[in-house]
Amino acid sequence: MSVRTSNPLSALPRLLFLLSALFVLQAGARAQGIGAHRGETSAGTGGDRSIQGHVISPTGRLPETRIRVTLSSSNSGSRSTTVGEDGTFIFNNLETGPYELSIDAGNEYEVARESVYISIQPTVNLPVYLRLKPESNPALAGVPKSAIDLYVKGEEAARKGDNDKAASLFGQALAQHPQFALAHNELGLVYMRTGKLDKALEEYKAASQALPDDPFVQLNYGTALTQKKEFAEAEKQLRAALKRLDKSAAAHLYLGITLIGQRQNDAAETELQQAIKLGGDQMGQAHRYLGGLYWGRKEYKRAAEELETYLKLTPKAPDAEKVKETIKQLKGMS
Repeated sequence: MSVRTSNPLSALPRLLFLLSALFVLQAGARAQGIGAHRGETSAGTGGDRSIQGHVISPTGRLPETRIRVTLSSSNSGSRSTTVGEDGTFIFNNLETGPYELSIDAGNEYEVARESVYISIQPTVNLPVYLRLKPESNPALAGVPKSAIDLYVKGEEAARKGDNDKAASLFGQALAQHPQFALAHNELGLVYMRTGKLDKALEEYKAASQALPDDPFVQLNYGTALTQKKEFAEAEKQLRAALKRLDKSAAAHLYLGITLIGQRQNDAAETELQQAIKLGGDQMGQAHRYLGGLYWGRKEYKRAAEELETYLKLTPKAPDAEKVKETIKQLKGMS
């Protein structure tokens, strides 16, 4: 993120309004580990790292059956745990390196799969968003089977990172059924990943018209509107999403940014702090925006501390050098 100014301190207000490339479903909800039931077969890998997860259901309620989470690594085999009543799970004593997780929530839900790489941070916070199987999803009622098949293939292509193929398949599904809200939503995600914000907004708007109460559509639409700086409508969508996704760190982060855009700084501070509480080390951007808020209040010491935390959590940030210079000036003023 570039800042076109020779004075890093004067650049900081602009930082409040420049949105990062942070993608919505990558930010995590911090799990507290309360109520989690660990599987008897689990065994640590001898390290001092951990993965904390929070399972989020599209219905706002977890299934009545136990949700099983399996963690696997090429170096240490696999271990399992079950999700607690609060939706949280935790794996401790992990070494650095890559891990794969599968989350089985029962017959009505697709098996969720997540990839995690543990590096320098002691804890990885992972949100897991459950997806209903097509036959269990009321949003697919009335959608032709051929369109659903194309949609499922598009999802698979998107998971593999083949954005062009995914966009083509979702487009074909929509050609068969233009009111296919989930296909509009997924196509919007593809466009967001490829930097096509205006096209993403078109798809999210169509999805929202067909599924106005879907929290994931609201979250995605609100995020895109925030990046477009349409703050009032973004706030509306994000607040609606948080009614059922209150554990989503990403939703709180983007609501905080949206409130900054409307100069509601006290409310923004609350949302950014909640994002940090839920998302932990994944929420470097929240610290960055808090630094800007505190600088605006002339709380220079707090501003410097938040920006230092931002750099610690995102050491390869594109604006790192500018922020370092800003921190030096802030410390000189505190």
